[in-house]
Amino acid sequence: MVRFGTALVSVALVLLAGGCFAVENRPAPRPVDSPSVAPVGGPSVAPVGGPVAFHVRLRAGQTLTMRSPAPDHCPGLDALLDLGGRRTVRLVAYATTCAVDDNARPGNGRHGVFRTAADIPPERRSDAIRLDAALGYANLFSQKYYECTNSCKDYTEPVAVIELANPTDPAFPTLTAYSDKGSADLNDLITLVGDLVA
Repeated sequence: MVRFGTALVSVALVLLAGGCFAVENRPAPRPVDSPSVAPVGGPSVAPVGGPVAFHVRLRAGQTLTMRSPAPDHCPGLDALLDLGGRRTVRLVAYATTCAVDDNARPGNGRHGVFRTAADIPPERRSDAIRLDAALGYANLFSQKYYECTNSCKDYTEPVAVIELANPTDPAFPTLTAYSDKGSADLNDLITLVGDLVA
């Protein structure tokens, strides 16, 4: 009985030592996000590269975080803009080859795949505010969004689908901005559209 216990302790020590060695020799994980932060004193301009290249004017206290594109590049551009005060806007660009979910019923993590302005459901497109912006025409609208686990909760999300005047890559003709669960409002998005520059 004593020998069996000693053998188990010896095996456990070998495994622990091996585990420590493996952890020490593992390369440090690369960060997925790379934030750009506006200086406290005033605005700055953060470049965004990739399939849709543009600049974002960051106001004091705002942060732009670039995220790794999805493994299938749908979306091919993924960024999160923190406006401060718990208000965020996600910037995404989908290739024309990306599959479209049911854009008429966004919910449970699906906010819509807008490859072009034609992917905006007709009832939202007819009510959309159309603005001429530096990057192109912006179609701004609100959509109902739900999340359900044990119970359901409804939100109103502002969305801007910008038809790019000069796409960097013709496969990505639009840029979409939306506020997940409506943490930012439509006026925030209108301001943001003006802060996106070529």
